[in-house]
Amino acid sequence: MKTTKSNHQYIFVILIVVTIISQILLSYTFRSGVDDNQIQTLFWIRHLFSFGLPGIIILWQIQDTILHTKTKVSTYLWRNIRYIFIPYILLGIVYSLYNSQISTESFKESFINMVIQGNWHGSFVLVIFQFTILNLFFRKIGRYHKTMVLVSFFISITYLANDAIFQYPFFNNDVNLLSWLFFYCLGTYIGYHYQTLKKLIKENQPLIVLMTILSFLPFIYFAEAYSAEILLLEPALLPYFACSFLLVYSISMSMVGLKQTLVQNIASYGSFILLFHPVITPFLFSFFGVLEEQTILLLFFGLLFILGMSLGVAEILDQYTLTRFALAKAILR
Repeated sequence: MKTTKSNHQYIFVILIVVTIISQILLSYTFRSGVDDNQIQTLFWIRHLFSFGLPGIIILWQIQDTILHTKTKVSTYLWRNIRYIFIPYILLGIVYSLYNSQISTESFKESFINMVIQGNWHGSFVLVIFQFTILNLFFRKIGRYHKTMVLVSFFISITYLANDAIFQYPFFNNDVNLLSWLFFYCLGTYIGYHYQTLKKLIKENQPLIVLMTILSFLPFIYFAEAYSAEILLLEPALLPYFACSFLLVYSISMSMVGLKQTLVQNIASYGSFILLFHPVITPFLFSFFGVLEEQTILLLFFGLLFILGMSLGVAEILDQYTLTRFALAKAILR
């Protein structure tokens, strides 16, 4: 179990890095000096790096299935409320206060729009909390029916392709459970058959690389036009997200033991970093704007800047009982 947790920490950190890179690229896309050719290039690159958040959702469900299948319902539910939902509300209050100061919305309007409806970067927590509720009723079914993974894939892809028809009442459609059902079933199935699938991943690394490359091709084929705005989940990218997760899993196996203390620190505060880093990213170009033409250097120093700032704030908050609740340390707890 210790090896499993260590492996998952490396996966989590890789996916956090990918998510931060995606956020940096998003901020860069909307810089005033970016022309149409750059936007077109960024459109494809940003989609290549769009597997970070879906991968984190899959990883959470795997970890949750492995550790908490036999946990008492009351204990399991309170644990996720305490370590996931309460931090989400607390940070949401802070963001709502900030947004009410820089926009025409009141605090109440900001809180409802962002935290309740899910119209902000922290909406993935609402997806995780829906998974928590689903786990109370349906998780054990996923142990026996691998066809559920295939069925859920078609349900999710059908919904995403027709989400204008199947609108969530009141809530942001990005948090609709049908969008994420495939990741839920995939994570549950992997969690129940972890050792077997781990062995298969280890023995078929070249095949996983090939599958990841090929799985991106349907999106290239079906993409009708490029734009600065991209969707959180593209229906044609669902196979790519799954294959990318397996590829990250494969890579992480060879990284276990490398810079272990640093990885543990980042993983420990990982969910806080995911919620906090979009606040820091807009200031990145104030410090490193001279590197806008040097993309690799911008991404490198941007990662150092965002991770360093996020970890520093997290370490300070962790020193006090009251603020410790804001850290949301349950994803790999």
